[in-house]
Amino acid sequence: MRVLIVEDEPAFALMVEDIAMAEGFEIAGIARNTAEAMQLAPEADIAILDVRLADGLTGPEIARQLVEHFNVGIVYLTGNPDLVGDSDGVHVVIKPPDVPRVVDGLRQAAAWRSRRARQHSAKDGEQ
Repeated sequence: MRVLIVEDEPAFALMVEDIAMAEGFEIAGIARNTAEAMQLAPEADIAILDVRLADGLTGPEIARQLVEHFNVGIVYLTGNPDLVGDSDGVHVVIKPPDVPRVVDGLRQAAAWRSRRARQHSAKDGEQ
């Protein structure tokens, strides 16, 4: 599975990249803003994204686009989990991220992504 990291703080982005790679995930790219995230999204299966980016859009706004257009599993990286609503396929990692929580979030998002892909394949087969 390929991970897109959407984080405007380089230290957190590199930390998440190291954790993901150590667990066998490929990195689709690191985006520091919404435009970069949308450009890299077609290459990603999972996105781990900051809830607040410097360019003004929120993680949930970006996540909606990633799920709707690219079927990407979402993991939020946030210092304030109250900013994130609870929904299917979304996992939350509190800043500063620790290895077990990042790994768990990535694995859960990967499982969600796999389930969604199977559901879409089954629907396509019925038509």
